[in-house]
Amino acid sequence: MSDKFRLMMDSSAKTRDEIRQELQRMIELKAHPAPEIPAEPEIPAEPEIPPMPEIPPMPEIPPITEIPPAQEQPLDDITNAVRKKVQERINSIVREAMEDSGNSYGERIPPREPRDNIDYLNGENTLHPDEIAYPPSEPEYDADGEIRGKITEMRKLSQRFYNGYMLRQCAEETLVKQGEYMKDVTDDFGRNCFCGIERPVYGALSTDQLRTYFTWRTLARKGVYNEVDKPYVILYCYELLNRIGVLSAVDAYNRLSDVWENCHGFCPALDMLMPRWLKDFRAYNQVGDDVQVCPAENTGNGSVSGNDEDILARRYSGKLEYLMKRSSYNLRGSIFYSDSSAKMLEGALEAVLTALDGYFSEKGITMFELICGKLRKDHSWSPFLGAYVDLDRMDGFHALRISQMEQYSLKRGQPCLEVFDPAPYRNFIGWVLKGTESVLRKRTGFRYGLSLNITPVLEDMMNRDKLFSAVNAPEFSGIVPKAAEKWCDEHGIFPPKKQKKRASYNYDEAPEAAAPASRAPVEIDVSKLAKIRQEADETTRRLIVDEPETLPQEDITERVDEIMQDDFEEQTSGFADDYSEYNIVSELPQDKTEKFSELGDGWKEFAGSLSADDIALLGALLNGSADDYCRSRGVMPETQYDRINAAAMEFTGDILIENGAVIEDYVSETEKIITLAK
Repeated sequence: MSDKFRLMMDSSAKTRDEIRQELQRMIELKAHPAPEIPAEPEIPAEPEIPPMPEIPPMPEIPPITEIPPAQEQPLDDITNAVRKKVQERINSIVREAMEDSGNSYGERIPPREPRDNIDYLNGENTLHPDEIAYPPSEPEYDADGEIRGKITEMRKLSQRFYNGYMLRQCAEETLVKQGEYMKDVTDDFGRNCFCGIERPVYGALSTDQLRTYFTWRTLARKGVYNEVDKPYVILYCYELLNRIGVLSAVDAYNRLSDVWENCHGFCPALDMLMPRWLKDFRAYNQVGDDVQVCPAENTGNGSVSGNDEDILARRYSGKLEYLMKRSSYNLRGSIFYSDSSAKMLEGALEAVLTALDGYFSEKGITMFELICGKLRKDHSWSPFLGAYVDLDRMDGFHALRISQMEQYSLKRGQPCLEVFDPAPYRNFIGWVLKGTESVLRKRTGFRYGLSLNITPVLEDMMNRDKLFSAVNAPEFSGIVPKAAEKWCDEHGIFPPKKQKKRASYNYDEAPEAAAPASRAPVEIDVSKLAKIRQEADETTRRLIVDEPETLPQEDITERVDEIMQDDFEEQTSGFADDYSEYNIVSELPQDKTEKFSELGDGWKEFAGSLSADDIALLGALLNGSADDYCRSRGVMPETQYDRINAAAMEFTGDILIENGAVIEDYVSETEKIITLAK
């Protein structure tokens, strides 16, 4: 009965009446079963995969009311059995569908049509019919396939490190690992592929680009450097910097030198990168002193001028023009400076610099540091900047002196680069030039003297204990005058009063006496004298005007009496009080020279030529109230400054006021003048 019910469920859907009739018939068969007929043996049929049947909706079985009450219990059993079988069938169908979804069935693909294997270099077929019919007994060697396969294996190599947050790829170690894997590869690729990568690595290049690189590298190792794109040359430099494919550090350095010498013509980037790479390579590897230094190291940023090298070598001849450019004192604008005096200044300056060099050498200070600059740490430096280099493959960092202008050293246990920083002491250079000029002014009998002020020099060296103590020493101020005077004695330059007692000396050859000038002949045209006299009379006539009629004598006498009767003191009362704020000095005594006798030559005469108002203006300049002072007097500040500067130029040879303030070198002399004038 269950088989029949299953067949009923497998068939198409039935109506409610058909199901009721079928159930009634099944109940009757159960009550009166028919005799079983022996079944004939069934011939097994070929199994076939039945299509997935659609699950019919669960029919709602209404209650059967026509069955007698005595048969209600067997009907419930049948209903439960039907429901159970339906549920099992549904579960089996769902289970089979889930299992079938995980299985894959093979698809029959038709074979492809054979195509010609064409060589794209010559356009011919690489296989001929005879070769296909009768293949060789041993396969030929496939070089292209082997190189491409090795490139594929190389791409799988990578190096990763953990930085505390995530795993990241290390470009330097990856390049080294891949480079070591491919260091012995040689190639003969027939194409030259373009490459425009700024910082090339193996993984960033395509297969054809890598084959182009390996072909170029094969020839470069033989000394043949063909013109290629910049990334191929840079990648080869990366290999040499990491000492890949070389015998030693010396071999790598020599190969880098050859690359620069042969490739910088078509790869200008090497002129910017190679000088620093070569120096860094020598600092991190034991190259030795026998290796020939590459000329590229001299094209970097460490080069200096010839004057700096001369001063470094203590050669001070002909350095006047060089020092004038670095000085705070404008020697060229001095009234003493001329073509003839420049030659004397040149010779005396050499003697002065030599004397200062000996003094500072005893203190552990170089003139190069004072005049040119010094070596300072380059904070922007990092080893092998712009290249992928694994420092663990280097021999180790060591101190290296590239030149006097550049060196590698250890600072607090860390490698650093020290380069030349052009930072001269401008006030010191100006003080030296001014001291030399002052001595020559006295020795040549120049009318105006020159005084020195070492205060700005001390202020510049305030934070340098060694320099400050050397410059502040009592014996330092006499070095420049003594050296300049000694040079003048050796060359016969003496003051005019001593010139008569010694042989005549001329710094240059004495000029020959000038020939008497011949007078030009003068001719007078007498015919034009009458016309000139007539024009002069006409001009005289026009200039003569009639005098106005004079006042009577009585009116003049009355006017004079009125003026004399006015109280002059009453009219001018309080006028002098307006200047009480700036009235520092009332009147100078008649003998001004004696009052300023403590001042030096030139300054004594200059102070004696100043009026009380001029000295009061100087005091206002030092106090910063010069504009208010001039405004109260109703005068222009520039006019007063020009008048005082003219007097200073006459007696001292230099101006005193510049840009509305007293020049810093002459502040101390100005204060002395104001103090002595009180």
